[in-house]
Amino acid sequence: MKLILALLVGVAVAQNALPLSLEEEQFEFLNFISNFEKKYDTTAEFFHRFNAFRVELNEVRQHNARNEEWTAGINEFSDLTREEFFKMASCAADDYYNFVADYEDETVNANNANDVDWRDKGAVNPVKNQGQCGSCWAFGAMGTFEGMVKAVQGKDLPNLAEQQLVDCSGSTGNQGCNGGMPDRALNYLKTAGACFTAKYPYTARGGTCKASSCGDKLKTSGPKNAKGEPTLENLLNQQPVSVAIDASSAFSRYTSGVFTGPCSSSSINHAVTAVGYTGDYWIVRNSWAPLGATRATST
Repeated sequence: MKLILALLVGVAVAQNALPLSLEEEQFEFLNFISNFEKKYDTTAEFFHRFNAFRVELNEVRQHNARNEEWTAGINEFSDLTREEFFKMASCAADDYYNFVADYEDETVNANNANDVDWRDKGAVNPVKNQGQCGSCWAFGAMGTFEGMVKAVQGKDLPNLAEQQLVDCSGSTGNQGCNGGMPDRALNYLKTAGACFTAKYPYTARGGTCKASSCGDKLKTSGPKNAKGEPTLENLLNQQPVSVAIDASSAFSRYTSGVFTGPCSSSSINHAVTAVGYTGDYWIVRNSWAPLGATRATST
């Protein structure tokens, strides 16, 4: 089984696990507020966020002191409790599949390469930020659709509108910022077509559907659900693929290296786009902001 190399936000990595004083924790929290332009409406909220941040800071420092294969860090979500974070950032996933592809040629090439990275082939847009909206399913679907246009159709890589899916695909069973499924999103796009982000920008909140006024759209042939790492490897030889994963434990603290952690098929709660693999790990594009980001886009 390959490990996961995640592409997500992470900054301000602690160097050891020596206990910090309260004053040092307060200093780190004030830096966090400044770096991510946080604003809290009440004193009670300020202290609630500070206490959540202290827990995250301690977890990050303890992890990094163990010198494991991957490094943890503080990011824009570090003032949320674990429960708050997963309510906000994760999204519903059915247990009947673990990835979904959108492609036109269903012939799977069994002669796999030793490694594949669609970023190097211009089929992956920069990492985006779903913000405080449970729309990972929309980003997983659009990342797959965008990659298919470049990798399979040979056209220019488009930048497609996740906000359209948040606002407009409720008829397929998706619930906007409260969760959804990539395959349902691709089924919606098969009929409705996909707007471009420039015409339908992301807001990280639900709104009225504006797809009818966004101009030209791209159509998809719809999804194909599948299971199993060998099949995923085969599909990744053709294009990027939307994958449903278990993002519990420390996944949200990832900064660099090859991520390892508990994984359960009964805890699938997040959608990402697989964009490549090596003999040792999968490469995935997440939607929790790029590395080094200092503020969420519209979060």
